[in-house]
Amino acid sequence: MLEIFLGLVLFSIGFACGSWFKAVIYDNQPWEAFRWDSQTLAYRPIPIGAMLGRHDKVIIGLRLDTQQIPEDGLKYEYDDKNR
Repeated sequence: MLEIFLGLVLFSIGFACGSWFKAVIYDNQPWEAFRWDSQTLAYRPIPIGAMLGRHDKVIIGLRLDTQQIPEDGLKYEYDDKNR
């Protein structure tokens, strides 16, 4: 009986910590939605209040602070093994 109680307590603590980390790390990111614009051939930020259609191409992304990138640049590499 003690093992079940201890398991429930540890599960509850883990769930509470996970919820807190999600709120602090994930939800506080500057997320933006972008829609494909065929006239400029690029994704453009979606203004607040804009209507989205069923066939619109929409992605969600983050703005990155490029001041943190080294002067000589940063190589973007695709690692298919760890996806």
